[in-house]
Amino acid sequence: MQVDDQASALAQRSSSVSSVGVSRPRPFPIIGEAAPGPRCGHTLTTITGPDGDVNKAKLVLFGGATALEGSTAKNPDGTPSSGSPGPAASGIRLAGATNDVHIFDIRTGTWVKITPMGEPPSPRAAHAAAAVGNMVVVQGGIGPAGLASEDLHVLDFTDMERPRWHRVLVQGAGPSARYAHTLSLVANRFLVAMGGNDGKSTLGDAWALDTSEKPYQWRKITDAGEMPCPRMYATAAARSDGLLLLCGGRDVHGTPLADAFGFARHRDGRWEWHAAPGSMPAGRYQHGAVFVGTRLHISGGAVGGGRMVSCAAMRRWARRGVRLVPCDKS
Repeated sequence: MQVDDQASALAQRSSSVSSVGVSRPRPFPIIGEAAPGPRCGHTLTTITGPDGDVNKAKLVLFGGATALEGSTAKNPDGTPSSGSPGPAASGIRLAGATNDVHIFDIRTGTWVKITPMGEPPSPRAAHAAAAVGNMVVVQGGIGPAGLASEDLHVLDFTDMERPRWHRVLVQGAGPSARYAHTLSLVANRFLVAMGGNDGKSTLGDAWALDTSEKPYQWRKITDAGEMPCPRMYATAAARSDGLLLLCGGRDVHGTPLADAFGFARHRDGRWEWHAAPGSMPAGRYQHGAVFVGTRLHISGGAVGGGRMVSCAAMRRWARRGVRLVPCDKS
């Protein structure tokens, strides 16, 4: 969608945002001394309150790296680390990778660092996480010792006062150990893992795990229509009606992608990809994306060469196609 000038883009953004009832972002003051501190490659996952009460929702931050290549690595307590940098993922200095857990209370703006019961996953960054009910599922990533295992780890908040780590037993083959991939809950039932990098190459495979069937088992998705090209650092956002939208990323040549693909499961069990018409205002990776109703909100990202995107966009997925609404650029 073409816009003549910044003012026109701003007007369209304001109209679109108000139509879905989304307020403008506002900063939260940091309360207490348990804030996570600077980091990247972490995950932030929403856990709703009892009976799905969003007013009692918590944000769960797990892992991430506290330093980049070319800077001094730090331990979780902020002291300099003397460890080896180890393998790096997109400039992340993995000696500073953590496995700590912080909880953010959206009502009070307060961070709390917790130590869940059970055996935690190894320190890692560039992993993927998704909420399944009152649990946070963590898969993959890369840390000081290299790629994390392909096992699934669950942080269970059934008892909000006593969260516990579990390792999920999955039968058969599954997604290989990888980082920079996506993990999403589709149709409130299927965990879908896609793409990433296994330390040797950029991946383009997709796997689904039915959380309603035991024993748990990953199934590789093949012959599913217009498959996206291999990519890493993409986003995958699930809509409430079961549509998953894969957006952007970086291809095997390191080129930022501006495409999007819809992914859905038919009633007969078949999965199918469809390329979405149109493209983002700029190809990008390591960006953020989330659905609000039928609109996909996309923010930030990198474009390579040490440059980052300083604009946002909203993508509307409708039966008649996709409409892009660019936001202001700076």
